[in-house]
Amino acid sequence: MGSRHFLRKQKSTRYRSTRYALRSTPPPWKTEKVYFKGASYFRDLVQAIHRARRTIDLETYNFEKSWLADHLVRALERATSRGVRARVLVDGVGSPDFEKDYGPRFKKSGIAFKVYRSWPVFFAGIFRHFHWYHLIESHRWFRILLRGGKHRDHRKLYIVDGGQVWLGSFNVNDNHISRPPRNRAWRNTGIRLGGVGDAVFGLAFELNWEDSWPHGRGRQHKQLLKQKLARRLSSGPVRMTQNRRLRIAYRHELLEHFQGAKKRIWILTPYFIPNRALFQALVTAARRGCDVRIVLPGRSDVPMVQWVSSSFYYPLMRAGCRLYHYQKTILHAKTLFVDSWIAVGSSNLNYRSLRMDLEVNVLPQAERSKKSLEDQFRKDLSQSQEITAEMVRRRPLTLRFLSWLFFRFRFWF
Repeated sequence: MGSRHFLRKQKSTRYRSTRYALRSTPPPWKTEKVYFKGASYFRDLVQAIHRARRTIDLETYNFEKSWLADHLVRALERATSRGVRARVLVDGVGSPDFEKDYGPRFKKSGIAFKVYRSWPVFFAGIFRHFHWYHLIESHRWFRILLRGGKHRDHRKLYIVDGGQVWLGSFNVNDNHISRPPRNRAWRNTGIRLGGVGDAVFGLAFELNWEDSWPHGRGRQHKQLLKQKLARRLSSGPVRMTQNRRLRIAYRHELLEHFQGAKKRIWILTPYFIPNRALFQALVTAARRGCDVRIVLPGRSDVPMVQWVSSSFYYPLMRAGCRLYHYQKTILHAKTLFVDSWIAVGSSNLNYRSLRMDLEVNVLPQAERSKKSLEDQFRKDLSQSQEITAEMVRRRPLTLRFLSWLFFRFRFWF
């Protein structure tokens, strides 16, 4: 409903090219391994933690009290007991109970941890800076804190000894492995990079670890880290949306790929709320004969996002895009295919990932990895139900209203 107006309002906009400058440099890692099951992903991660000699840095959006989290914590405790430095960084919104659940245990075993921009810090900051006799200044601080609090650390980035990196869509909770009572893990995708010779992942972790929100003594160090990170991201197959400039560059790169697609645009994402430019680019690509296929969750862990996504179904299908609902379990994987360009990581195709959240993605370099991702996408299609125009028209009135209502608040998702 709302997307028809959304499409009519689209203006023909040509962005100045700000794509990552790709040079003919070798990839900053030696080996790749793609994962589609949490059991094997976390098994290899835990084994690497057992073999770690120097450092372990874990950064994730959701670190939830669970069997998997306990298993991972035990491995970290054994590592610190033999002198390895271990650090864990979680998001304040994604892991609201982390400090209560694991803080005492981490402190006892010597595991360093931080919570990225927690809401208790937000409210404490408001209380500290609010004064009745300085309402204007207090309002200014409220805006600063609120703006900073909107940016969440959505990355799933696990680094062992600097040279082994795991990333993708796997959080630390039992939804990502098959265990009772659920027994059916969410559908995720991850990748392990071995022999990493570039410090870009470590720099990104340090930047969030040193985050001095809203302001503090670490601000100068933060600016130096940002400069180093920006220089290292100017080329190569890593996409790190660490700041506003890099988020704009990533959006423009996606747009240029969509606009230039010759054969295919395949999208696998749990949260689909594209901005106007990307939405129009998908419509235009389908109309010129490009194979546009979008796989979305049949049952979502965030129903409100699914209601918003359904606003885009009819105009996309009318243009020739094919949409699917994944049926086997909850879809949480994020993969993009545009002709031969493939990206995998933590980014969704929604407003939060495109404009607010900190994400990390890579472009797989090995042909074996690319083929594995393509084969899995075809397998996902076989386990999905194609959405038809008749299905969209027959949606209950209640769902149509919710879709229309939450479309007005799409910038929140």
